Amino acid sequence: MRVAVLGCGAVGSVFAKLAVEEKLGEVVCLDRYPERAKASLSYGVQADVPVEAVDALDSEGLTRKLAGFDFVVNALPTFARVNRREILLNPLVMAAALRAGANYVDLACYGGKKRRAEQLSLAGQFSGEGLLALINSGGSPGLSNILARSAYEELDSTQTVTVMSLEDQRGSTFVIPWSREEMLSVASPVLAYRNGRFELQDPFAEAEVCEFPEPLGSVRCYSVSNDESYTIPHFLRIRNFRYLAGGSDIEVLRALYRLGIFSSKPLRLRKALITPREVLYHILESTVNPAEVDAALREGDLEDAYFAIQVVAEGEVSGERALARRYVIFPSQRRVAQLMPGATYITYPTAVCALAMLKAVKGRRLRGVLPPEALPRPLRRLVLEELERRHIIVNEEFKVLP
Repeated sequence: MRVAVLGCGAVGSVFAKLAVEEKLGEVVCLDRYPERAKASLSYGVQADVPVEAVDALDSEGLTRKLAGFDFVVNALPTFARVNRREILLNPLVMAAALRAGANYVDLACYGGKKRRAEQLSLAGQFSGEGLLALINSGGSPGLSNILARSAYEELDSTQTVTVMSLEDQRGSTFVIPWSREEMLSVASPVLAYRNGRFELQDPFAEAEVCEFPEPLGSVRCYSVSNDESYTIPHFLRIRNFRYLAGGSDIEVLRALYRLGIFSSKPLRLRKALITPREVLYHILESTVNPAEVDAALREGDLEDAYFAIQVVAEGEVSGERALARRYVIFPSQRRVAQLMPGATYITYPTAVCALAMLKAVKGRRLRGVLPPEALPRPLRRLVLEELERRHIIVNEEFKVLP
């Protein structure tokens, strides 16, 4: 099997290394900045992965590069800023994959003010070509969608599905755990699904104390922009979907939001018109620096960091109210540093989950555009078994409520 990894930054480089380690087949990295990609690939656990230059905005050039590959793994951010415009990348890469006759995998959707993930609009074209597009297939979204489907299927009927995520750093510094684009998108308007209807809400509008397993404990979580709400209500018969996130990472973003740093309202500075969001975008690095992550950990500025996902489905079983729960705590930053130097507590789980899903679907007769919750149960089970092999255990709980 030939796999093209498009975008070898924070997540793409980790995915490529894992794919080589697993002997998945021939792996080639495609990136707009080949030297930066080579630096990420050569840090820590080195991998013999060829890197070729390509610009995802050059549709003809990208199509030529993707020809002959079985899968293209899109590890790019969901959008690119060009002259103050946000250009959606998933549809561009998917169209190139279609023209090249390649199956497709990505890690997230742009969403925005629409009610469905933008990738779903190409379902008919992928199905017609006999190709598969597996979308939103990282940790959250991705594994969270699989856990939502698993908890949902344990009940006779389900009213509400709630996904809770925790991203928590402990120390005197703050490390951007993945790309600036995806970090900033957390403070975008939130697509909520209530009583069978979609609505847009302000970020951080809802707050709730969520109980996570030890050593995490009680964490104040907030409603934030997420990818799961753009697919789960379309594939599961539920009345309500909620997404809450907490931890130090979310608190930092909430503080910036309350200060107006994410505002897109232009301000005049001398003769220039700028927005606070633009300034922040250009201040931040485009992707996490592996050497800086390891240095922060080694020098004690970053003591440790945690990423966890919890999913709760509420409904009925045999006429009684019931609750089905799934939760997973991924390897901490200190453990990740041993497994994949330079990776973070977010990029490593994201890449591992994406690899597990690609391994589950390769060689299968699947077509169309599918989020993880739409995969057949045996394939979802394969994903969980692959994670268990890496000592990432999903815990389950079921109880009848009074």
